[in-house]
Amino acid sequence: MRSTLRSIIHSVNAADGLQETFDIIVEEVGGAMEADICSVYLLEKDNQNHLLVASYGLNPQLVGKAKIPIGKGIVGHISARGEPFKSEEGSEHEAFFEIPDIGEEGAHAFLGVPITHHRETLGVLVVQQRTSRNYNEDDEAFLVTLSAQLAGIIVNAELRNLVESKARQKPITQFQANSSAPGIAMGKGWVVSPPTSLASVPNRNCKDVDEEIKQLRKSMSRARKDIRDLAATLSTTLAKQELALFAAYEQMLSHNSLGKKIEKLIKEESLWAATALRKVIDDNVKRFMAMDDPYLQERATDVLDLGRRVLNHLQEQSSKPQQFPRKTILISEQVTSGMIAEIPQKYLVGIISLKGSSTSHAAILARSMGIPALMGLRDCPVTALEGKPLIVDGYQNVLFVSPRRVLTEEYKQRQTDEQHMLERLPKKSTAKTKTLDGFTIPLMVNSGMIADFDHDLDLDVDGVGLFRSEYPFMQSDRFPGESEQRHLYRRILKGYKGKPVVIRTLDIGGDKTLPYFPIDEENPFLGWRGIRISLDHPEIFHTQLRAMMLANVGLGNLHISLPMICTLSELDKSLLLIRQVYKEIQEEFAFSEEEFKRPKIGVVIEVPSAVYQIRSIAKRVDFISIGSNDLTQYLFAVDRNNTRVSYLYKALHPAILLALMEICEAGNNEKIPIHICGEIAGNPLATIVLLAMGVTGLSMNIHSIPKVRQVIQKFRMSDASAILSKTLSYETSFEVQEYLTRVLKERGLADLVNPGHQ
Repeated sequence: MRSTLRSIIHSVNAADGLQETFDIIVEEVGGAMEADICSVYLLEKDNQNHLLVASYGLNPQLVGKAKIPIGKGIVGHISARGEPFKSEEGSEHEAFFEIPDIGEEGAHAFLGVPITHHRETLGVLVVQQRTSRNYNEDDEAFLVTLSAQLAGIIVNAELRNLVESKARQKPITQFQANSSAPGIAMGKGWVVSPPTSLASVPNRNCKDVDEEIKQLRKSMSRARKDIRDLAATLSTTLAKQELALFAAYEQMLSHNSLGKKIEKLIKEESLWAATALRKVIDDNVKRFMAMDDPYLQERATDVLDLGRRVLNHLQEQSSKPQQFPRKTILISEQVTSGMIAEIPQKYLVGIISLKGSSTSHAAILARSMGIPALMGLRDCPVTALEGKPLIVDGYQNVLFVSPRRVLTEEYKQRQTDEQHMLERLPKKSTAKTKTLDGFTIPLMVNSGMIADFDHDLDLDVDGVGLFRSEYPFMQSDRFPGESEQRHLYRRILKGYKGKPVVIRTLDIGGDKTLPYFPIDEENPFLGWRGIRISLDHPEIFHTQLRAMMLANVGLGNLHISLPMICTLSELDKSLLLIRQVYKEIQEEFAFSEEEFKRPKIGVVIEVPSAVYQIRSIAKRVDFISIGSNDLTQYLFAVDRNNTRVSYLYKALHPAILLALMEICEAGNNEKIPIHICGEIAGNPLATIVLLAMGVTGLSMNIHSIPKVRQVIQKFRMSDASAILSKTLSYETSFEVQEYLTRVLKERGLADLVNPGHQ
């Protein structure tokens, strides 16, 4: 399945133009699903209709014409609810919207999924069958997974189409940046592709065809030498048949193979050698990916590697002086100081970087040079900006592409006004664990892997304080379907029957990635992760919530926690969707209230913004989980996995303790449970301090439970308040740990003091 997904995505990525993007989608998806009909409907800009933009199997005369009004038909239902829909008899469904002469007569099976991008529904991807067919969960999971990846490609293709459009009255094309260096720049785009990144090579023409062919031949020759050297290095470790593969690669790089095709493009279209290389490699990769033989499909990766090797040598040769536009705006996926240095300062007027922030080196350098810059532009088709007239507004964080004359004149005046202003400025610058006085403290386990779960059932614990639901997703080759998830959750909930089980919704991102849903970010821990992904893809969130709630029928011990909540709006949107799913299941199955209890809903407090909104959050939820690992990381701005700065990561620092106090106070005021599920929960040094704060449950890895239980059984809650007060009087983590170590030793618990906590 993964190879099929990869093949389709590569084919779509290689499309030349918006309509070709849609045509490839319906052809490839229809073929992969063995469907009679495959269609893409996009929501029009006025949000009044869904327009049929491409179809495989329907009347081609109606593509670009047929429309389904908003809220009408199955397509409108999928779009409005943001969730998949399937039916064995779609054309007989009460919501079906009939379009005359479109060719759906006799179509039976129907499966549709929303195309969602940044929480916005773009349209609907549909497959239909003229014979009876029961689309199963695997079919739905495949289409959902594919749709999630196609959404970004469609947006990029639409924006590229808009940027490259030559229509006179096209709308103003602009992109918003996350941050900037101040100022206004007006000039032409000059795209620099990252080293060995074929996908980022722009469409650029050349002035000297013979010179381009000369550079190509040199690069191909050097790439062939790379292959020969590699084969020689491995000659003593590989079998003859495996070494023969290197000879085949060398042959592909010859003039009579790839070289001939690339040179032909350069001659016929006067293309830059790198552009011609990209086009030929893309075409070859696409053909390999379309083959049925898995072995041949894998050769696509080898072809791509060969292309990157040639590009690397081409880029080495292109270091000679370039003919830059008189007013150059440097553009790249990630601008580096080296790229800036390569352009003469007299030409460089602006900088655009897809990645980066106001604190990136490029942004700092741009500010020091007085060059307007934009950093972090979402969905901007970088390669399409090559040679385009641009306006960089570093004050409003906006990029305008091919601006109209009126806007250009307005910004020229702004530049003049800005210059006058600058001239006037001065030039300087739980088994029942009880305390000695009878207070019961629930001790729960953190889990995620099935192997852990089987072992955990033998333990004397009070439930699961954190089940990491992302692990089953990470072990799959596509998003798990509803029944697959339901069976897993049911097993856990039933295994801990009568005890709370806190299942955290999908928390990917950061250092947790899915092989079939790649997230490529410069700073993944501060990027698209946790609840942000779930809200941006409600079709995935909806399926997981349904699986959890259906697994809870007749048990009633499900608790759902929401990770990475940082604003009240995120929480409110999540709670609304949870209520909708609960109501949907009630209406669908008519369970009794006793049989189908509403699950307890909580949030994981792990970002500073949530700490400062904790009183409002506490009023909205049934419990609070404290994710102390990420909370510590974010409060100190420290990647705990980075050896250069990990020494700053101190879970018992006074700043962390004060944040925990704030959270506990808000939860106690609302009389809701407060659990800690981070590593601090399993640290014996912290146990009594946490209980004194008002933490009502501790969840940890299984090996820490005996130690923490022993600490609890040696103290009275009446002692805890004084210990907390003394702890908060210290100013450093060293003092805190030294004091708490003494406290444990005085109670005869010296053997519990782990040197790793010192």
